[in-house]
Amino acid sequence: MENEFIKLFTGYGGDFGIADMSRTELDAGKNKIKPGYEWAGRPLTINDYKDHLQGKISIGVQPCRLNKTAQFGCIDIDPPDYGNFKVDKYLSLFQQFKLPLVPILSKSGGLHCYIFLKEAIPAIDLIDALKAFLLPLGLKPTTEIFPKQKELKEDDKGEIKPGNFINLPYYNKGESTRYAIDKDANKLSLEQFLKIALSSQVSKKDLHTLVETTHANILMGTDPEFEDGPPCLALCSKSKLEDGRDRFMYNYMVFAKKKYKDKWPDQVMAANIKYLETPWDKSHLDLKIKAWKGDTAGHTCYEEPIKDKCMRSLCYSKPFGIASDGVSAFPDITNFQIIKYQEPEYRFQVIMPNDDKIEVVVPNTKLMTTQKELLNLIWEQTGIYFEPLKPKDYRAKLNEWRGPGCETIAPPKGTQIGDRLKDELYQYCINGPQAKQRNQIRNGACYTDKGHHHFKFSSFIEHLGNNWKIPQERIARQLEKDCEVEFNFSLNIDGKTEKVCRSLQLHLDKIEYQPVERKESNY
Repeated sequence: MENEFIKLFTGYGGDFGIADMSRTELDAGKNKIKPGYEWAGRPLTINDYKDHLQGKISIGVQPCRLNKTAQFGCIDIDPPDYGNFKVDKYLSLFQQFKLPLVPILSKSGGLHCYIFLKEAIPAIDLIDALKAFLLPLGLKPTTEIFPKQKELKEDDKGEIKPGNFINLPYYNKGESTRYAIDKDANKLSLEQFLKIALSSQVSKKDLHTLVETTHANILMGTDPEFEDGPPCLALCSKSKLEDGRDRFMYNYMVFAKKKYKDKWPDQVMAANIKYLETPWDKSHLDLKIKAWKGDTAGHTCYEEPIKDKCMRSLCYSKPFGIASDGVSAFPDITNFQIIKYQEPEYRFQVIMPNDDKIEVVVPNTKLMTTQKELLNLIWEQTGIYFEPLKPKDYRAKLNEWRGPGCETIAPPKGTQIGDRLKDELYQYCINGPQAKQRNQIRNGACYTDKGHHHFKFSSFIEHLGNNWKIPQERIARQLEKDCEVEFNFSLNIDGKTEKVCRSLQLHLDKIEYQPVERKESNY
């Protein structure tokens, strides 16, 4: 039984994830429990899988292997409010579209929809297949999919970057919230899950057929005009639009210019009546066509009513799809993160025309909030210079990125300026030069008396050395804030009052160097 479980969830073995259930916190916005996550920093072993099943450690696996293949994947359904989440809707959709997905409740109350393959296939093919299942399930294109990476790359030191892991089910053999359910939402034992998972495995050929069938089912009833164009426009054609008319017509114009060449204005006029519930009046339409006769950017995939109907990989294969855009519209950005350094750092992924995701790192807030600087940075890292938004639209984007989907990450413990200064203060006051008399403070030593350390700020700055490029006034503020150092303390030295720094005497759980006092010669 354990061997079957391990075989189902075999992925990258060079490292694995750990969910620390002792460090859980509540995401009040989503009513979701979140544990502490980290990489183990060592290869995954058979015993780790066994310990997971026995409830000793909760592990996660990166599905993508070093050879760019994967044999299992997952759609992570992350509802806006976990407290009101119902799984029945998705269970019926699995049946309706004959999707070989095995539903497993996640630790926070969402749903992990796993697919298992009979053989390992290119990870990019598995990713494309899972994306094809999003629309029939009523899920947004931004829904998390695993594997997230189509290949694992090396960092600057030549070490493998493991990417993202997915937490495995049946922690403690299912005696938690992470267990599979059947089509009627009944809990399945580990044995029952293994039986269903193995019987639901699909071959590469069957998966390809299933994707084609799914695409055909989704596009059934759409206007044939869009067979060679963006699927999102085709989906919009199923019923006349009342909302989002401006954005639909703009994207239709981009498509029509490519397909109909010089006749595109006539097609736009026809589309105005054909696809809009309340067509534009002629004067408004004439103004739009006049404005569009100049150079225009590509499709705006990031806006409604296009955004939630996006089938990017299929669109890329169409002659007049997004790959044919001459000018790239504002980039589609996903997986937005804020790293809470002293100066916050921002990371996100730009979705490229071929559906690749390229990570972009923005080192500070000023670059992030200045659109021109951000587009320059994206150009450096992706090779594409995208069209800018209007200022008010860019501000709206900034608010959207910082919304509920934004992930805030605390930097590793001990790397913040305050943490580093605490360590340096310890090294200076405990392991640095010790003053036996008060006047030795003037020579750079630290004088300890009655539960306090006393020292000159200039002496501490000298102790830090040239590697600290931070202004001295900022160091002083951090010492006050994070280390509770008191400045301008009056200390009597040789009958003269001098201003020094004072802090509480440090008693940390560290090994302190104690010089050996020799009372007599050992010889």
